[in-house]
Amino acid sequence: MPVTEIAIGTIFFIAALGAILLTRVNDGIALIWPANAIAAALLIRLPRIRWLSAAFLLGAAGIMANVAIAHRPWPLSILFACLDGFEMGLMVWVFRSVARFPYPHISIEQAALMAAVLGIVIPGLTGLAGGLVLSLNYGLSLSQGTLQWWASHTIGACLIAPPIILFCSKSWRRLVSARFMAENLATLLIVLCGCWLAIRYVRFPFVAVGVLLMISALRVGGFGASILGACSGVTVAGLWALGVRPEGLESVPVVASLAGLPVVALLATTLPPIAVGLGTDARRAAVHQVNFSERRFREAMEHSPIGMLIADLNGVWGYTNRALQTMLGYNAAEFRALPPGGPSDPEDWTTSATRWQRLLSGETRSYALERRFRHKEGHWIWTHVAVSLMRDEEGQPLHLIAQIESLEERRRAEDRLAEERETLRITLASIDDAVITTDAHKRVTFMNTSAQAMLGLAMETVQGRLLDQIVYFMDPQTSKAAQDLIGQSAVHGKVFRRANPCILHRPDGSFIFVSDVVSPVLNSSGIVIGTVIVLRDASGDVDRTHDLKHRASHDPMTDLANRFEFQRRLSKTFTRAIHLEQPAAVIAIDLDKFKAVNDCAGHAAGDAVLRRVAQVLRTVVRQSDVVARLGGDEFAVILPNCADAGSLVAAQKIQVALNPLRVEWQGHTHTVGASLGLATLRAGCQDDADWFEAADQACYQAKREGPGQLRVAQSSEPAARIPGKAKQA
Repeated sequence: MPVTEIAIGTIFFIAALGAILLTRVNDGIALIWPANAIAAALLIRLPRIRWLSAAFLLGAAGIMANVAIAHRPWPLSILFACLDGFEMGLMVWVFRSVARFPYPHISIEQAALMAAVLGIVIPGLTGLAGGLVLSLNYGLSLSQGTLQWWASHTIGACLIAPPIILFCSKSWRRLVSARFMAENLATLLIVLCGCWLAIRYVRFPFVAVGVLLMISALRVGGFGASILGACSGVTVAGLWALGVRPEGLESVPVVASLAGLPVVALLATTLPPIAVGLGTDARRAAVHQVNFSERRFREAMEHSPIGMLIADLNGVWGYTNRALQTMLGYNAAEFRALPPGGPSDPEDWTTSATRWQRLLSGETRSYALERRFRHKEGHWIWTHVAVSLMRDEEGQPLHLIAQIESLEERRRAEDRLAEERETLRITLASIDDAVITTDAHKRVTFMNTSAQAMLGLAMETVQGRLLDQIVYFMDPQTSKAAQDLIGQSAVHGKVFRRANPCILHRPDGSFIFVSDVVSPVLNSSGIVIGTVIVLRDASGDVDRTHDLKHRASHDPMTDLANRFEFQRRLSKTFTRAIHLEQPAAVIAIDLDKFKAVNDCAGHAAGDAVLRRVAQVLRTVVRQSDVVARLGGDEFAVILPNCADAGSLVAAQKIQVALNPLRVEWQGHTHTVGASLGLATLRAGCQDDADWFEAADQACYQAKREGPGQLRVAQSSEPAARIPGKAKQA
């Protein structure tokens, strides 16, 4: 709902109603017409307006006022409303689009331009059309109609528009505040009484009224002067309409007419005081700004965390703030009582004369140096001093301003930092882990002794180089580049630790296993400015881990796969063969006459036989085959991706190699043999356990038939006997 526009239309209607009822003469036009100026001023000041709604409501209000109050015919009422709308629209367009001012804080020049355009020029333009309408409808001459239209609109614009344009809450509160209320009301009363007395008894009344308004404007400012001017103008016009004339003019009966009212003189009386008031406001604002700047300067000086000093041109310390007094232990009076230079070192004070002369001559505007001052207790305090010269408007030197900052805390901090840096350097040099630091672009900034030894490079050769150009990390599982922990740490700002050791390729081509931790270096804003990489040689750990895994999966006697590893590899081979429909076979081997070797020659000889069997099996089978010792004198071989014919050939090779097998031990020859059982996946096995059970049963049958035999497990048939020994070759 356009509340603002309705309010403007209502105000326009009320102003038009009052003007018609109070100042209209002989069914003509109102002698004072402020409605247009009021509406235009409101439209200029308000920030957001629905223009179509405002135009419609103002037009409707104008037509209603002309028809209902002035009793004009509809065509004439519409014509008057159109002329008023054109005048208001032109005013608003000029001062919202062409000349945009910082309302209400406008300058005297801007106020004069608004008075000329809004109060005189635009009403004069519409006065030409209005005079023609009046001459055609009211029997006036064109000049009389134009002058009457222009006078009524100009008086309304120049008296009523300024208070609206200059209104602000601060100025209004100043006028109605309890502190100034009585004075302002008294001023208004004096001005109104002065208007009546001047019009009644003074030969040149407008001069007297202007003097009263000028004097009042010096006190009430621009907004107050505009209100006093409006009240004075309305009072003068009212007295004139009542027949009161200045001294020297004949009094006339009450004719309710402004005929003969010197409009120009009235405007010249009411408008200049507004300019004086605006000048008063500007002067008050300037004084307030100066006072505010001075207070701000004094507050900044007094409460500054560093010492502030104002000294005369002879070097006598005048003003000193609290920080300087606390720093050197003197109070303000004691500082002023000190000789030129204050508690400075006499030699420093003597050498500063040259710098002072350069300041005074204008060669330099300021200088800074480190200087020591003697504390009241007798010890010296090192400070950083910045000195500048204050000059007046003519460029003459006034006094010196110095900022004095204590360097004691900074020096202590620098000493602590140096100690911490040295401690850190010694710590990094003494630890075994390699430490490398980089900047935000991965350029090496530091390497400790361990890092230089690990990489085989001196710090001087890698300073400023990209880390990627020096080292390369590789994943031992995939043989590809390892995960970039440095990049992740820089992106996320967190510490990253690699789960498993990776391979570090060194510049000389060698490599080692390392465990690395990357930590980001953050500044006070949380931005990553570098990284710290800690490398630990993990080759021993990797070797130990590999050895433990090997021991867990291999037989210590023969270094063949043990039963656990055999079962794992058998299950893996079985699953892979089933899924990929690949052939595979397993051979169960049981040594013949092994127990006799143990019983006759002892376990050492038996161990030698087992190691010899393992050696023979490795020689006979393929590299991809799995040879395992299951325990005692039992062995097994897994033949992955091996067809039935190939598996039979492999079994026969093992049969020939082990039958007979002669082993020399301590001058004696021991002969053993082996029985074999072969089972392929075509033997109808349901799982890897059934598969090996078939081979084991075949081996059992071969052993029952005699030493050195080979049996092949058949699907749903007894194991077939395969001739053995030398005849199989």
